[in-house]
Amino acid sequence: MNRRTIIILTLFAFLIGSVAMVWAMHLTLPEVFTIDKAQSKKPPVSFNHREHGDSFDCNVCHHNVEKGAMDGNSCFECHGKDPKAPDPSVSSAKENPFHIRCRGCHKEKGEGPTKCNDCHKS
Repeated sequence: MNRRTIIILTLFAFLIGSVAMVWAMHLTLPEVFTIDKAQSKKPPVSFNHREHGDSFDCNVCHHNVEKGAMDGNSCFECHGKDPKAPDPSVSSAKENPFHIRCRGCHKEKGEGPTKCNDCHKS
């Protein structure tokens, strides 16, 4: 085999491996999960992770994916523990990381819930 063929086959194998890894991660994602550690003033939020994961790249929500730090840990591994990370236990729309990221995206796209009781349902 010539050098060019080896390079192309290597790149193709890398591509197939990458796609398989992303697909496997997608299959292990919870379909729906409850965000119940964020605050005590409102009911927990039921979040359809699979629906969002099918529509967006992971780094839209999981900012650490870009830095290579996303390893399946919960948002609460940092948020609420690390003083540098915004604390989700505050209800402020300007300080709560879920409110900032989720509501910001919903407003920007003009779709999705943006009011408290649209997400926090009793």
